[in-house]
Parts: sequence; C-alpha cells; structure tokens
Amino acid sequence: MKSAFSFRTLPAQLLIAGLFGGGLSTAAISAETPLTPDEIEHANVLLLSPVVITATRVEQNSFDLPVSIDVLDASVIQESQPQINLSETAIRIPGVVVNNRYNMAQDLAISTRGFGARSAFGVRGVRLYADGIPLSMPDGQGQTGTFNLDTAKSIEFLRGPFSALYGNSSGGVVQIFTQDGPSVPTLSGGLILGSDSLHRESVTLGGQTGNLNYVVNAASMRTDGFRDNSDGGRDTLHAKLKLAVSQDTKVTFIATALDQPETNDPQGLNLAEYMDDPRLASPNSRIFKTRVSRSHQQAGINVEHRLTEQDTLQAMAYYGQRDNLQYLSSSIGSQAAATSSGGVAEIEREFGGLDLRWTRKTDIASRPFTITAGLNYDYMDDERKGYENFAGGAGNICWVGGRICGVKGALRRDENNKAKNFDQFFQATWEPSDRWLVTGGLRHTRVRLELEDHYIVAGNGDDSGSVRFSDTTGALGATFKLSPAINLYVNYGQGFETPTFIETAYSAADGPNLTLDASESKNYEVGVKAFIADNTQLNVALFKVDTEKEIVVDGSAGGRTWYKNAGDTERKGLEVSLNSMLPHDFNLYAAYTLMNAEFKDTFTTSGTTVNSGNRIPGTYTAITYAEISWKHNPSGFSTALEGIHNSKAYTNDTNTSSADAYTLFNLKAGFTQKVKSWKFNEFVRVDNLTDRKYVSSIRINDSFNRFYEPGALRNWTLGLNASYQF
Repeated sequence: MKSAFSFRTLPAQLLIAGLFGGGLSTAAISAETPLTPDEIEHANVLLLSPVVITATRVEQNSFDLPVSIDVLDASVIQESQPQINLSETAIRIPGVVVNNRYNMAQDLAISTRGFGARSAFGVRGVRLYADGIPLSMPDGQGQTGTFNLDTAKSIEFLRGPFSALYGNSSGGVVQIFTQDGPSVPTLSGGLILGSDSLHRESVTLGGQTGNLNYVVNAASMRTDGFRDNSDGGRDTLHAKLKLAVSQDTKVTFIATALDQPETNDPQGLNLAEYMDDPRLASPNSRIFKTRVSRSHQQAGINVEHRLTEQDTLQAMAYYGQRDNLQYLSSSIGSQAAATSSGGVAEIEREFGGLDLRWTRKTDIASRPFTITAGLNYDYMDDERKGYENFAGGAGNICWVGGRICGVKGALRRDENNKAKNFDQFFQATWEPSDRWLVTGGLRHTRVRLELEDHYIVAGNGDDSGSVRFSDTTGALGATFKLSPAINLYVNYGQGFETPTFIETAYSAADGPNLTLDASESKNYEVGVKAFIADNTQLNVALFKVDTEKEIVVDGSAGGRTWYKNAGDTERKGLEVSLNSMLPHDFNLYAAYTLMNAEFKDTFTTSGTTVNSGNRIPGTYTAITYAEISWKHNPSGFSTALEGIHNSKAYTNDTNTSSADAYTLFNLKAGFTQKVKSWKFNEFVRVDNLTDRKYVSSIRINDSFNRFYEPGALRNWTLGLNASYQF
C-alpha cells in the first residue's frame, strides 16, 4: 500500500551527504519517481525531512504532517558539544526556550510558545518523555536532568495544538529517543575539559549479539561553576536493551539512574549585584549554605507485538524513585512563623505507570487510514518533609543570632502528596486524495491531587484535602500539497493545565489551595513547509493561543507562596526555520521566533495591580539563531560559527523590571579520523566570544527582586573521544 504523502527512501550514499546532497531540479522525490544510476551520481537530491513519532504516535514524515515539529538528530546533539544540558542545542528550535541557568542545583526550565515560562521549579506546562516513558508527573511537573545526550538518537520538539493530545500540562512536548546499539560491538570513551575546572568522563558500549541489541552509557561530570558557590557534579547511567523475541514481537528495556551529590546553589542576584559582578552568589546562599542533593532511578519495559499485517499492540510499564534534599535561604524570622515549612525541603518520591495502545493501518475508500487508540495510568507519591535551616549549639558552618545555619533542624512539615491520572485517547490519520492529509484526535484526562497532612500543631492546622480535574481535549489538522515541494497546513486544538502540588500547597488562609482551577487554552496554527530550489528547506508557522484562568502568584508571607487564577492571556507569533546547503560545502541554518505574550485582563498580585496588556514575564518578543558551518570531508575537519540574539524580557507580572536584550557568538571546530577499527574525534569550542555580560535565565516574580541568573562570560571547552569496533 503506497501513501501519497510518503516519499521514497533514498539510497544510503545519498543520505550520508547531510541535509541535502546530490542535483535534480525538483525539490523532493516522489515515491513513483525512478532514479537511474546516472541521476543518482549527478543529481542534487534533497534529503527528506526526518521521520517523527511524537506527533501522531506512529512513524511519519514530518514534512507531511499539519503540525510544528522539529528534530535534533545525534550529529547536532553530540558533535562538538559537551553533552551536558539540553540547552546546548535546543536554541535551534523556533518557539522553544531552554536557557542554561549556570546553576546545577536548579533544573532547566523549558517553555514552548510561552507555556512553561512562569515555572519556578523545573519544567511545567511542557510534557517530557524519554523513549515513551513520561518524565512529567501527573500534576504537570517534570525535570530534564535524566536526559542522556551521549546515547540520544534524536530529540523531538512538538509545539502547537497537537501537544494537547498528551493530556494535562501539554503546551508542548519534548521527547528524547535512545539510539540502538551498532551492528558491530563498539566501545567508546570521551573526555571533556573546560573553563571553571569542568571535567566530564563517559564510556559507552553498544552492539548486537544474536537477537539482543544493547547500548549502555556511564558518565561523570564535575565543575567549580561559573559563579561563586555553584560547584557540583552528577553521575549518570543509562541502558537500553532490545530483544527480538520473534518476527512479530519486540521487547525493549530502558533504565536510567542519576546521582547528584551536594551541589551548591548561588541563587539569583538583584540588579545591583548583577551589574557589579555576574560571578557573585546571593549573600544568603552562603549564610544558609543553599545546596541540593538528588538521586533518580527509573526503569521501563515496552512490548510491541504485531497481531496481523494491519494491527499492532504496544504495552509499556515503568517505575521509578526520586529523592531530593534542598537547603533554602528562608530567613530565620520567616521560618519562625507557625505556618512556615522551614528552610530545608526533603522529598522522597515513588512514581510509575502503564500505557496500552492499539494501532491499525488500513484503507478507507481505498485511501490510507491509520488509527491509534489507547489508555494510560500514571501515579506519583511524594513523602514531603520540611525542616528548619538552622540549629542551636556549637558548629562550624555559619552563625546567625547564635544559631548554626545550613543544617537540618527541627521538623516543620510532614505530608504525603499523591497524584494520579487516568487517560483514554485516540488519533487517526487519513489521506482522502493525493493532495490532502487529515489528522486529529481526542483525549480524556482525569487528574486527582491528594494531600495528607501529618504535621498538625498549634497555629498550623490540618492541610489535608483532595481535588479532581477532568477535561476532554482535541486537535484537528489538515495538510494540502500545493506542489510536490510545498505543503500548506492548518490545525486547531484545545488544552488544559492543572495546578501543580507547589501551587495547591498553600492559600492565603490556613489549609491548601484546593479552589485553584485548571487553565484552559485554545490553539490555532497555519503554516507552510517547502523545499526551495534544490538546496533549501523552509518552515513557517503562524500561531495564536488564547488561555483562560491563567495561574499566577497571588501573594507570599511566612515562607509560603500561594497562587490564584487570573483572567485571560494571549500568545501570538511567528516561527521560521531555514536550512540551506551553500556552495563549497558550507551550510546555513537559521531560526527566528517573534511572539507577543500578554495578559488580557487586569488583576492584582500581592496587593499590586497588573494591567491588561502587560507582557507575560520570562517570554521573549524575538529570538534569533543562526549557524554557518563548513565541512571538509577529505580531512575530517568541520567548523561552525553560531549567533544568538534574545530580546528584552520582563521579570515580573507588573513589568517594572526586565532583563536586557543580548547577542552572543560561539565558535567550534573539530577533527574526525578513522584508522582501521578505531575512530577518533577532537573538538574545541569557545562560547560567548565577545565576553558579553548577559542574563541567561530569569527567576520570575522573585519575592526579593533577585530575578537574575547570569550567563557565563567567555569560556572554552575541549573534547576528546575514541571508539573501537571489535
């Protein structure tokens, strides 16, 4: 069965040429277009857009789909990159912001089209997955620290209406996929050295033994940190085992572990401190010895069984544990309040879930039709405790009013936070003609949050309670093939975002904030995907997002922060990406995002009025990325120059403070050599060539105006890697 929207797979000798290789005047090659050997040798054939899974849950060419989805492949993720943070390469994706906080004690923050920009801890509003396993919890909170970039095959970034088909808090979806092991057993080792005493060691073993394919990676990283009081490190282990039980059945096992011992937290700076010296740490970070220790282990198994030529059944189960111990800088006065949860937060988490789905590929009216239906269940159980960040008696850390700070003191919080969701979903794709593709889906989501309070004392009552959220979200899109090289598309979807446990924990009065409602959004998008001439691919998308009941900070006191639903917000903008192979082995890639994200209704927060028309803090009006690269294949040499520009961004809802616009340049170069069974790679890169002072990340609505997390000044990285095929 041929699909009108599927182009023929090109021979391997054409694919290895890069994004574009070869010389036909047509921009893309149809499934029915035969190529003669002479055409293959002399043609300038475009490499097709990557195949993606996240958009429809089945493999499809991204060029055909009526969605905004971009892919970082292994070469972009790993070549001349330290492979430490997702922020290294996510800047290439229009509409997506993943800023390096230069603070390992805090997880990366991710936003897509403004969703997730207001997150104070980790990632919220954007769903995270690794090989189909959720890294976002049922309440919508997630972390990227377990993303393994050493073994990544690709990372997919889905934006727009179809993200809603992933349920709660899916303003966007980011999913990482682990590569399969090579056909020949291969052992590789890498060493990264860099500024601020950075060193990272990694080793990877992969291969194929009979029906078993395997890849295992271990890595260890340490750094003194760019800023004062920012030293830390982490150790990771990641494994993927794939067993072909039969021609119809595959079993894949994925396991990941993270150990991050005491990592110091320099916290944010106020404007005066930032202007004085971006390397500074907050004074309170030293007084209260702010730091974090965390560990994370999870494992999952996926069984895929082909029932018939048309039907496939897939089942996935996973389980994990995560521990987090964080020392905060709450003042002793605020910790003394009866309702305070102290200055040390300890979380012991268990989480897991199940996913079952059925896929059928058939015809309707003699035209290709694919449907996927399924259900999933996820849960988390947090044992949360809070302690005072001080104790009496003698000690050697620091003293405030005769107390030792930076130590676990008296118990001030003891509760269980339980969350679970149960979802049912289906998606379908139909090609009614050679020029049309239609896809859509529905998802029904139920989320329950439950708080069990075990710390009940005078002045601090019982905060127990529960709340349920339920919604049905849908998306519908269509692609029209204007020509073999130009696709036009349109889509629409509805989404919702529940409050997290952090946002429901407290109210202005005693007890949890269980009246907080989920925000709801309507998403619109139109776009074009085109191959221009025979060497350039262009994607353009226009989007608009209308949100009701946006969740914002309402006030804070006594070490507690509480939230409320404000009015409507609007995000609208333009995303453009261009990839072009230039003469003489040069390549140009560029991405541009223009977005206006604002509050549409006036509301008050902490007694201050936020006016209609104010910009949503943490969002950038314009982001530009451009890279010009060159490869000399005979010598194995490659080099690239990157340019990044971010516009000004506001730091608070009232728009009374902001972080200035900035422009950065990065330069990288590398060599690759192959000697019999050996392969060697060396690279060097210099980031922030002009030594620009800038704010790399914003702490939104910080109570003490410590909004600014500075980016590193000029810094260097050196990488060495060797691999051997047995």
